[in-house]
Amino acid sequence: MREDFHAASLAAHVRARIALAACSRAGWRSVLLRRYTAPAVVEELVLPASADQVIVLVTAGSCTIESRNGGRWRAAQYGAGSLGMTAPGQETVLRWRGEVPKETLHLHLPATTLHRVAADLSGADPARLRLPNELAYRDPLVAQVMLGLSEALLAGAPSLYAEASGELLAAHILLRHAGLRPRAPAPPPEQRLQRLDDFMRAHLARPLTLADLAHEAGMSPFHLLRSFRRVHGETPIRRLARLRMEAARRHLEAGREPVSAVAFLCGYDNPSHFATAFRRMTGVSPSAYRKGRC
Repeated sequence: MREDFHAASLAAHVRARIALAACSRAGWRSVLLRRYTAPAVVEELVLPASADQVIVLVTAGSCTIESRNGGRWRAAQYGAGSLGMTAPGQETVLRWRGEVPKETLHLHLPATTLHRVAADLSGADPARLRLPNELAYRDPLVAQVMLGLSEALLAGAPSLYAEASGELLAAHILLRHAGLRPRAPAPPPEQRLQRLDDFMRAHLARPLTLADLAHEAGMSPFHLLRSFRRVHGETPIRRLARLRMEAARRHLEAGREPVSAVAFLCGYDNPSHFATAFRRMTGVSPSAYRKGRC
């Protein structure tokens, strides 16, 4: 069913001469991010209903955009930073007119993720959720996360990064845009988080997912992110990356394995992605770091 939607969605964009510039489909499983370049004028774009919550962020250009609902058109002004949301199960009919082409990011957040996070936050019944369907609004946090995901996609970030971002967005959308009221948080389970920290240190070479970490801690992914930050002052993803870089420095200082082998030992299946992450963390390449330490 989801494959049918994606094929129909891409076909609709092609008919409107909207070019697909980037897509996360090959590398990320938990969310789908696409970057498009659209012409200045589109007379009508019909997008099929999706099982996902779809969020669109304008990154460049401006236009007057209209959405048809029940035979009536609603209009709004779009510019860089403008956002639109389409709830799961809603067909979208759009048209717009501007002076220059516009660039957009389209994020598909699965409804299953939203339902699970809603249950974690408040025990809400998924059938009673009213997910947002908005033509135009501003939300700096959503925009920032989507831009961060776009940069991460270009840098070859692993699926774990997208998974954590999807959990954050799901919680924010439910609380800010769906009116969900959370339960009072339980006290942080320090012992389980310490066990998770030990687990990460012992399995740095494994391609760990957020689900793996949550299972080891005995928590939901959302509660893991919230509790871990409260106890340790950082997310488990950030801590795992730091632990991997600390291990990488030790391997490089020992001077035995080639850089490609160090990448695999530290959980990176692509040496170039490892080199990018290492330079971002230390300011130098792995080879330069080794040369300066040996």
